[in-house]
This record gives sequence, C-alpha cells and structure tokens, in this order.
Amino acid sequence: MSKPIRSTSRQTGPATSFELLYQRLEKIPPLTIAVSAPEDETVLAALAEAAARGWILPFLIGEREKLELLLARLELNLDTFTIEDTQPGLTAMRAVELVRSGEAHLLMKGKTPTAELLRAVLNRESGLLRPVDRVSEAEDNAFASARILSHVAVVESTRYPRLMLFTDGGVNIEQPLPVLRDMLHNALELSRALDTLAPNVAALALVENVTEKLPETRLAQTLAQEADQGRFGRCVVEGPLALDVALSADSADGKDIPSKIAGRTDIFLGPNITATNFMVKALMSLGEAKGGGVVLGAAAPIVLLSRSDTPDTRLNSIALALAAVLHYNQHPDFGNSRQTRLEFE
Repeated sequence: MSKPIRSTSRQTGPATSFELLYQRLEKIPPLTIAVSAPEDETVLAALAEAAARGWILPFLIGEREKLELLLARLELNLDTFTIEDTQPGLTAMRAVELVRSGEAHLLMKGKTPTAELLRAVLNRESGLLRPVDRVSEAEDNAFASARILSHVAVVESTRYPRLMLFTDGGVNIEQPLPVLRDMLHNALELSRALDTLAPNVAALALVENVTEKLPETRLAQTLAQEADQGRFGRCVVEGPLALDVALSADSADGKDIPSKIAGRTDIFLGPNITATNFMVKALMSLGEAKGGGVVLGAAAPIVLLSRSDTPDTRLNSIALALAAVLHYNQHPDFGNSRQTRLEFE
C-alpha cells in the first residue's frame, strides 16, 4: 500500500453547491480516470476541462487515430491525455482492468454501450464487484455477496438550500426491498462523501399513509423503521412521504404531517425508476437546475452519462465521482481499499 497523499485543507461543512465541490477538489492531487471508448467531442471536452482544473489525469482506452483527430479538431493538447490504442469491443474490459489493478481511480463511460460496460464491471472474475458482509448488515438476501449498483443523480437548484440526491432513476428497473436497501446505502455514502454526515432521507410515495394499493408505501415504511433501528448508520429516514412534504416545511404544516426533514431533505428515494428519472429530467429541463450523476456500489465509482448530457453535467459528474473516491479512501469498507489513499491534513 502506497503512502497517503495528503491534501492541504479540511472540509468545512456540507457541499451545498457544485461550486463548493469544485473548490474542494482544488485541494487534492489529480486522480487517474479510465475512459472506455471516449471518441466523443463532449466527453473529451469535459475531460480536458477537468484536467485543466487539476482534478484528473485522463487515460483514454480507444482507437488512437480517431482520438488524435478529434483532439486536434477540438484544439486540445494531446499531452494532457494518455491514450492506449484498443480495438472496439475490448475497451470496457481494459478500462475495468486499469481500475481493478489500481492504475486508475475511477471509471467513465464514453461511447461504449452501457450494457457492455456494466457486463465488464459485474464480471465475477475480472470485474469491480464490491464484496458485502450481508450477515453483519442483517440482510435477508444473504446470498447476494456483492453490493447492487445504483445511480444517484445530484441536482442543485436556486430554490432549494442544499444539493438534492435522487435515486435510482437509471439502473435498477425492479426495486424490491433488498435492492432499495442497497440503493439507500449507496446514496448515503455519496451524501457523506459530500460531507453531509447525517443525511435526511425521504422515501417517496404518492401519499403519506400506508396502503396495500400502493406497495411502495409499505416499502418506505419498512425502510424508515429499519433506519430507526440503526440499520443505515447516522441518518433520518421518513416514509412514506409525498414529494411536496419532503421539499417544504410549509407543505408538511399545511397537511398536518409531523416531519423532522421537511424542507431539509438530502436524499430522495424514488418510488420507482420512472418516477425518479422524470423528477430529475423535469428539474434539469424546466427548473434551470444544475446536475450530475454517478453509479455507485462497485469497487470504484462509475461516471455513466446520457448522450444528451451537456459538458457542464459531465463535468459535475466527474466531480461527484472524485468526491466518492476520496470517501472510498478515507473509509476502505466503502470502496476499493487497493486504491491510492488520499487524506486531508
């Protein structure tokens, strides 16, 4: 294990905006990001911006000739990038191998199909599965030895006083209780990586009362009860909770709903993948919000973006993944303990 690389500053409270997160990343040494098939102008532009800020060392796994032509067209400095000439179809496996060996700290999807990248990540022999002691977590799915992957979207709005974490609107189509538990674990870890040490979580549903006609209300109630018993560490989980109550203390008062987290929710655990996806897209498209996202649950964070994401969204996503890497290294049980250790003085 290499010696810790020390930063020059301590955190000063929760990161309530992407700008604050950017400022904190200026305090760390650059980390290597392995990018699978990055032959895309917006991907390369975001990587160049992150490298110019001193955050990353981009390691491109793809077709050298195409990459060099793209970099020249974009007038980007070739010396900023390490390029490994790799045939299409092999880039995902090679990128995962670099992260698995510790040569890279995090993984990013370029033009590689999502299914192909996730197959490489989830390979039991050569992937980035993260072992979990289900017995110590009192899980009833003890047969599942690896943490389930889930997507966490992070949204910043001028009309809300903190970053909002939404999960899972991108990976898990079916979300039974064991999957929800892992989704919550992953979102809590990202929130803590952003220095919210005891996050507030709303397990969302259409209504606040439990009804068998809406199965998600029962699941939300169960998660809240398990959180009260300490299953998820330091956090407050309330549910079922409607979105308006999670966002506004006035809404909670108007509906006579006692809530410790109304208007102060950090994590919004959606009732299903579609609803969560729609919430985030509505905020980003119509609410003039800023956003980014990262896939957690593997041994290293994964930047997995939509083709429609803007360069700013891609840059925000890289920043979130770097925050997660810092948390991985300060808390080895969270991520891959083989990673280079990073510490704040």
